[in-house]
Amino acid sequence: MIAPQKKINWLNTLFLTINPAVALIGTIVLGCLHMIYWQTILLTVILAAFGGMGITAGYHRLFSHQSYKAAWPVRLVFLLFGGATFEGSVLEWCTDHRNHHLYTDTPKDPYSIKGGFWYAHIGWLFTLDPSKRDYSNVADLQKDPLVRFQDKFYIPIAIMIGYVLPVLIALCWGDWIGGLVIAGALRITFSQHTTFFINSVCHMFGKSTYSDKHTARDNWLTAIFTFGEGYHNFHHQFPLEYRNAIRFYQYDPTKWLIRTLAFFGLATDLKKISKQKILKYKITMDKKQLGEEPKTKIEALYESIITVLSKADHVETSYQKLKRCKLADLQIKADEYKLLLKKQHHELKALQFKLKQLIKEWQYLVTRQAVMQ
Repeated sequence: MIAPQKKINWLNTLFLTINPAVALIGTIVLGCLHMIYWQTILLTVILAAFGGMGITAGYHRLFSHQSYKAAWPVRLVFLLFGGATFEGSVLEWCTDHRNHHLYTDTPKDPYSIKGGFWYAHIGWLFTLDPSKRDYSNVADLQKDPLVRFQDKFYIPIAIMIGYVLPVLIALCWGDWIGGLVIAGALRITFSQHTTFFINSVCHMFGKSTYSDKHTARDNWLTAIFTFGEGYHNFHHQFPLEYRNAIRFYQYDPTKWLIRTLAFFGLATDLKKISKQKILKYKITMDKKQLGEEPKTKIEALYESIITVLSKADHVETSYQKLKRCKLADLQIKADEYKLLLKKQHHELKALQFKLKQLIKEWQYLVTRQAVMQ
């Protein structure tokens, strides 16, 4: 329900209702007339991937959180195709998103789930007042000329890449209307609502894997449709991480894209949270979710893991610092340096091995308790 004091944003409301209506009705009509081309479907998938990555790898992880740095051609592609999803300019998107993280679940959260599922999903856009946006939290982004260019010419960029480009490409096989309706309107609708699902579904359904201090949830199903963004509890707990998923079996193609860009020298300074820190939050949440019995064993094992984690974190930090040091700075001989380095490396490996054994025991305990409950 719209609050009385809020005015309807008619531009957003009309676009977010008319575009999906045209997309769905148009696609059904084209299907009934057997006028859907496989080339158009392929084009839709490709453009959806470019647009989706423009949002996840670009708008979100690069610009909003600066979890890595990217070369200007990469930034340009993200800005063009991210804009083609009609989710706003990168400055508009990022100022809202940074406020979402700063004020999660409070009245200052632009799309707080406390307003209800519908409000967090799309309702907030129907009453959004752009004049009240404070861009002071994206002053760093405004230094980038590409960002300023995209913000200034956002509407023509969105129309050209979002609608005109698919029409022109689909003309190559004589399907301009399919390019407009399916590769254009339907793709935009899909891209928008998959993004919106993160704000609604992932703040209501799923698992609090790393923290219960906010409503963000890990939802593997949503991750499939959002290029890996569904592991939202992890993201809210570690927002500067370039990854959203850390397990090999978790679907996060955005992470794979960023790694690929880094391999070719197009992305640098990929930010990662230490395994020890992530694990500490994980077992703390496990402990909260376990039953009271056997409390003594849980507490003892938990304390052992925390102790080893702290030691491992300290040794790893010391080891990495030692590796970066020069012999002249340490004022020791080369042989002594190698010996010291080797000693710390062995100490770190021993702690990691011990930690691995403790985690196996912890996982067994967690699994057994889950079955018993």
